[in-house]
Amino acid sequence: MNKEGLTKYEALELITPVVDDEVSEEERTAFFKYIATHEDVRRKYESAKNIKSLMGSRCPCACAPDALRKEIKRLINQRQDIDPPNNDSIC
Repeated sequence: MNKEGLTKYEALELITPVVDDEVSEEERTAFFKYIATHEDVRRKYESAKNIKSLMGSRCPCACAPDALRKEIKRLINQRQDIDPPNNDSIC
C-alpha cells in the first residue's frame, strides 16, 4: 500500500481477509476507499461476503466427537510429559 492507496492487486488480495475481519483498521479503510470507486472489485467483495454468509447459515459448525477430543487431549498430555512445554514454541 502506497500513499496513493491500494493497487488493484492489493485490493483483490485483501478481499478474503476483509471478509474474515483479519485486517488492520488502516487496511480496512484503504480497501473500502478503493472499492468505492472500483465496481469490479466491489462485486468480488460482495460475492465473497455472500458466500461466507451462505456457508455460515447452511453449514453449521459441529463439535468433534467426544472420542476424538479425548484422544487429542491424551496425546497433548503425553507430549507434555515427554517434552515439557517451552514458552518459545507453539507446539
